[in-house]
Amino acid sequence: MAVYHSGREHPELIAILTAILADTAVIYYKTHAFHWNVEGPQFYSLHLMLETFYQTLWESQDEIAERIRALGGKAPPSYTELLGNASIKEADATPASHIIVKNLRDDYLSLAQKNLDGASFAENEGDLVTANMLTEKATFLEKAAWMLHSSFTP
Repeated sequence: MAVYHSGREHPELIAILTAILADTAVIYYKTHAFHWNVEGPQFYSLHLMLETFYQTLWESQDEIAERIRALGGKAPPSYTELLGNASIKEADATPASHIIVKNLRDDYLSLAQKNLDGASFAENEGDLVTANMLTEKATFLEKAAWMLHSSFTP
């Protein structure tokens, strides 16, 4: 098994992790902003659920950035550079609760797949630490998507 944390840089894996970090940052902020701005009869339960999710996403960003560093890369130093690596779109407005749920569910599933693809790449490269980290993040994202769908879809 290759050891990447000893200073050997792996540009392809760093690029994958940077893209995942960027999408995680976008989803983190969307989740937090929707938490702040949600309205309606589902306010309290959705407000609390989103708080749990954005806290996990915040920690996830730190773990991904630190893994980029462990692999010999640098985390993007600005939001401009970070967002330049994102494929998930920012929110332009705060939609109704049922649209918030659908948007976040779709974003979480998209990012879960990106994490699983990254985990497969890392595993093929012999980096089981990165593969495990990304698999755990995909597990959280899939569960969050399921919870949103199950709790707030008629």
